[in-house]
Amino acid sequence: MKSKPLLFSALFIAGGFCGNSPAADKPSKAEPGSAQALNASSSMGLEFSVKEIGPLLEVNVSSTQVIGQGGNYAVANSTGETVWFLNNIWIGEALSSGQPARWGIIEGGLALSASSSPYALKGSLNYVLDENRWPMPFLSSDIREYIQVRKFWPRAAIKAEKKYYVFYSILNNFGDGPYDYFRVGQGLAYSENPVGPYKKAETGKGCALWSDVEPAFGSAVFADSDDWFYIYGRVMTEPGRYAAALARVKPGDVESVEKYEYYSLDSSSGVWTADLTESTPVMENMPEEFSVSYNEYLKSYLALYLSSDDTEILLMKADYPWGPWKEPLKIAACAKEDYCSGAKEQQAFSLEGGKKTFFTLEKKNMPYIYELAFK
Repeated sequence: MKSKPLLFSALFIAGGFCGNSPAADKPSKAEPGSAQALNASSSMGLEFSVKEIGPLLEVNVSSTQVIGQGGNYAVANSTGETVWFLNNIWIGEALSSGQPARWGIIEGGLALSASSSPYALKGSLNYVLDENRWPMPFLSSDIREYIQVRKFWPRAAIKAEKKYYVFYSILNNFGDGPYDYFRVGQGLAYSENPVGPYKKAETGKGCALWSDVEPAFGSAVFADSDDWFYIYGRVMTEPGRYAAALARVKPGDVESVEKYEYYSLDSSSGVWTADLTESTPVMENMPEEFSVSYNEYLKSYLALYLSSDDTEILLMKADYPWGPWKEPLKIAACAKEDYCSGAKEQQAFSLEGGKKTFFTLEKKNMPYIYELAFK
């Protein structure tokens, strides 16, 4: 039976040139309000508890500072620090009324945390700053690029040998508001230094490895024990509905888009194909931001994400990166008035082989970290 095809339809395509700114029991891969804490067991056979550790930021009244940030993709570096890739950084002042005054937004930034403990992150982020002591964008536009490209938002990141890789969305603005943008492609940037400068990987046609009509690869990425990177990307399957497609690449080939393979149930050459148009979804009803990882304690792959109505943090299990994925399990709730977004696991902080793992969730653009403990 034919699987549901991906719907490649949109209005804009990014192009042009690219400028760059300064163990043992695991299944073998045979190809085939506030967030409310819960203590629960489920039909998945999981017993777990969730508790809020607290916000990542420490905001003091009447001081100019970072008052919010989005994205929050964490990667451990080789010196015990944690590198944070951020979609946006809000600069402003915390007022005594409790309502922050936003003065500006830096699109796409970096921060370092000296702490590798998820319990000691509050106030520990040191932002990469420019000469004026403002957070600095991790990438910038070049005069040779498509003129309307104004934002580069980091997505999932990974470290391989001596380089740090971060996928990013190429965004165009259509207005002056912070959310007046549309995506025109996906790119990849890399650096040997975790705080940059990052260089954009290029193809023969520009810096977009994938166009706006193709899956937004880089929503989630992880390195598995079979020596492959697995990269997930959200894609429209029909108007108003989104799924996730899956790609894989060898660590040494991550900068070469022609070396990527795509999971497909429709390819005559097998389940992995070099033809992106043959790719088929592996997860349904997926948001723009989510995470996928292998949990050694559970001997399962886990996908963690926010529901489409932004009110539930959900968890799915699978035996393989491509699934099949079990029905999602609600692990926490989020009030509508908190404007929750960006739920994802932060595997860099996993403890006891995954018995305790951690996820971040943004509420009103303020990131919070949670402990998810399995029993």
